[in-house]
Amino acid sequence: MIKKVVMYLTVTLSAMLLTACGFQLRGSYAVPLSMQNICLDSQAAPLLGKELTKRLQRSNVRLTQDADCTKLNLVSAELERAVLSLFPNAQVAEYELIYTVNYVLIHHSQPQQYSVQVVRDYQDDPDAVLAKSKEMKILLSELRRYAAEQILLQLASSENR
Repeated sequence: MIKKVVMYLTVTLSAMLLTACGFQLRGSYAVPLSMQNICLDSQAAPLLGKELTKRLQRSNVRLTQDADCTKLNLVSAELERAVLSLFPNAQVAEYELIYTVNYVLIHHSQPQQYSVQVVRDYQDDPDAVLAKSKEMKILLSELRRYAAEQILLQLASSENR
């Protein structure tokens, strides 16, 4: 009986300490109340738009086309590859992938431009072309997911700027 009470108090105290310090689970960002209605224009980057839609809905943001909503316009999403290293036969061994997203946030009739950049290394193997092409698709998906997470993080902190 005493063990149960001690365990209950320990769990309760731990939970209170975690919530008091502002701890949040990763990926759960609190978007400001003034941005709870967002008009998303993702024509320039439809795959990123789908990922961003999932993240916004998970954060309880309502996607709408109302006139009084905060507008989020994905302007561009570009992937660059820079050579990092070569094999002795002069074939590329490793790339640096740089995924850059530019977007405009129009909140209270004030447009603000933002940019997100995600960088990853990618090792190429000319002998395993099929496997490496599948790996590249997975990596691009992860880059989009991380970029969407960074955009949401910037939205959550944009009210303080």
